[in-house]
Formats: sequence, structure tokens, C-alpha cells
Amino acid sequence: MLDALYRRRLEHDLQVWRERGWVTPEAATAILGTVEVDGRPRTAIIVGFLGAILIAFAAIAFVAANWVDMARPIRLAILVGGMTLCYGTAVFLNRARHPWFADAAVFAGAALFGAAIMLVAQSYHISGDYPDALLMWGAGALFAAVFGPSRAALALSIIVLGLWSWYETFDYDWIIHWPFLIALALIAIVSGAWNWRQGMHLVVLALGTWIAVVAIRLAEHLDWSAAAVACVSMASALAMFAAGRYLTSRTMWPRTGRFGTVLSIYGLFAFLALFILLQLAMREGPSPDYADDRVALIAAVVLAGASTAFLIAACSTVRAIVYDAALPIIVAFAAVGLTWAASTNAGLTDSLALQVLLGILALVAGIWAVANGNRRNSRASATFGLLAFAGEVLYLYFVTFGTLLNTALFFLIGGILLIALAAVLVRLQRRLSPQDPGETHATDAPVELVETGDPS
Repeated sequence: MLDALYRRRLEHDLQVWRERGWVTPEAATAILGTVEVDGRPRTAIIVGFLGAILIAFAAIAFVAANWVDMARPIRLAILVGGMTLCYGTAVFLNRARHPWFADAAVFAGAALFGAAIMLVAQSYHISGDYPDALLMWGAGALFAAVFGPSRAALALSIIVLGLWSWYETFDYDWIIHWPFLIALALIAIVSGAWNWRQGMHLVVLALGTWIAVVAIRLAEHLDWSAAAVACVSMASALAMFAAGRYLTSRTMWPRTGRFGTVLSIYGLFAFLALFILLQLAMREGPSPDYADDRVALIAAVVLAGASTAFLIAACSTVRAIVYDAALPIIVAFAAVGLTWAASTNAGLTDSLALQVLLGILALVAGIWAVANGNRRNSRASATFGLLAFAGEVLYLYFVTFGTLLNTALFFLIGGILLIALAAVLVRLQRRLSPQDPGETHATDAPVELVETGDPS
């Protein structure tokens, strides 16, 4: 819809420019030809999907309500017949050139497949671990998505397989449920082959959730403190961001580059957000046994080192390393170092100096994200940086300075620090620019065109 509105506005502007002689008719036609408008009937697609969902639930409810009164062969025939009808309808709609409604029909068939697994297991008293049923459902939805093809069924497979991993982890005592990564890799391959942007977002969100669950399970198993968990999570987020940057800048396949862009967006958001969580967790104190947290902090150092390697490898010049890699690397290692120092000195945890130092690191990270977003034309990076900076300023004021300094003095100090930092950045840019006068941002152009797109 936004593309259509933009095209109408552009048509009006081009008409004015033609009348004033600024643009030739041929140039205006060529400009309009570069603007692609999504012609899909979005409202009809949404309504169709809602209808498919209601039909699937209606069939499930009907079968469940009359389950006891039906003979087993009739139950099985109804379930198999319902799925056959859905998939047959999908084939018919696809041949009739209604791929969006065919997608909805495949989704309904995948939903009925899950219901059939549950009801048949109940009918024939099939015992076993209930996550296995979710695994079978997710695998069937993935199979239907690939051969449909159906993006909705692929999204359903991500959700169902995510539930499978969740129940395996918390109900069957998995600490690191690594089989989920195999399923997620298959879904990622399908999303990349389809060049489906929303699917890439779902894959990265599922990966981030899995990493968070692993961190929680390791903390429970190894008795880590909240600060150690936050530190490891922050380093993991930076590793996601760095890996995304590397994939975006170094890959030979554009679709892998788009995956890298999505990975870097969510990694940067988590990296900035976890700084405040680290400060909040630090106030609770370290683990009673320093050896418990030491394992977590070593893991954080390893992850920060991997992030360093990815970020440096993603940069093509020394100037790019300074602007795009140096600050987040320094901030990450400094945060891990402060957490390590607090874990060995309980008195440091409650000190004002620790909170102020962590706050300064968070502010520097936010400013870097804004500057990096402006340099690379990444609206997401600049927005996240502004949000992180504003959130950290509020945190420092209400939690730290609010009880010690008045408002005027706090903002005065903050303003002086920002002006000083701006002066340093200007001098650094002037010093580095003459050393590489031939460098332009053209080398980053493919990345920026991807990053500036709609992140949804």
C-alpha cells in the first residue's frame, strides 16, 4: 500500500516537473518504471487466510465433538478426507492462478494434519513422548510448505517445531536441544530459496529465542548468576550482529546477504538492549561461588573474540574497521571485564563506579549505533541507537544520579561529555579521510540498499 501511495505522489511530482521543463517525458517514464508496486490483493489474502483457519478449526471441533460416537474407520476417513480436500483444493486454486488462496488451503491441510496426529493417537492409545507428535506435525507442515508451496505452512512449521524444542528442553531435561538447529537450518534454506523476507525474520527470531533458552538452561544447570547470564547473552547478541555483517558483506549470494542483514538487525537490537539488563542484573550481585560464573565469563570472552574476527573480516579497509568494528568490540570486552571484576569483588557490585562505567559503555554503544547507521544509511541501526541512548540516560538518572545529583548537574555533565565525544569523532574523521581519499561508500552500496528496506 505504501508503494502505491508513493507511486501516486511520484506521478504527481513528475507531472509538475515535466511542465516546468525539469524532466523529459522519456525520463519520467523511465523513473516510473523503476517503482514496482505490489499488486497483490492484500485484504483479500488476509480474509482468505482467516477463512481457512476458521474452516480448519471448525473441522477439528466437529470431529472432536463427535469423536466418541464415531467408529475408528470413520474417524480416520474424515481426517484423511479433510486433508485430501484441502490439498486438492490447493492444486485447483493454483492452476486457476490464485496462488494466495492455494497457500491458505495448504495451510488448512497442514493444520488438519496436526489435529489428525493428536486425535488418532488418542483413538488408538498410541503412547510416547508428546513432543514427538509436535515433531511429526512440524515435519509434515514443512513438507507441505515445500511441495505446496505455502509460506503460511512454512510459518506454521517454525511455530510447531519451536514448541517441540521448548517442551523437549523444559519437560525432558535437555540443556542444549541441538536437533532444533537442524530443523531451523532446513527452514532457513527454504526461506532463502524463496527469497521470503518475512520467513527470514521468523528464522532469526526463532534462533534468538533458542539461544535465550539455552542461556537460561545453562544458568540453571551450572548455577550462574543473573549478571553472568546477561553478559553471555550480550556477547551472543554481538556475535549474531557480527556474523550478519560478515554474511552481508562477504557472501557471493544476494539472498544469503539478505539473511545476514536480518541477523545483524536483531543482533544489534539485542546487543544494545542487554546492556541495561546487564546493569539491572549486576545489582543483584555475583554468584555465591565465583567458579560458577567463571565458566560463563570465559564463554563470553570466546564469543566476543569470535565477534571481533567476524567484524574485522567484514571490513575491507582500516577506516571501516575503525568506524564499524572498533567501538562495539571495545565496549563488549570492557563490559565482560567489568562483570568479571564484579564477580571476584562483591563490594564492587554495589558501587556507584560500576554502574557509571557500565552506563558510559552503554551510551558509547548507542552513539556508535547512531553514527554507524547514518554512515551506512541504516535506519534500523540509527533508531536502535537512539532508543538505547535514551533508555540508558533515563536509567542512569532514575537509578543512579537521581539520588545523588540534581537534574541540572546531571544533564550538564552529559552535555559536556557528548560535545567532547563529537569533537573527538570530527578530529578522527578528518585524520583518517586523507589516508584513503579514494574510498567511497560504493563498496557498501549493496548492503545499504538491503538494510534500508522495510525490515518487516
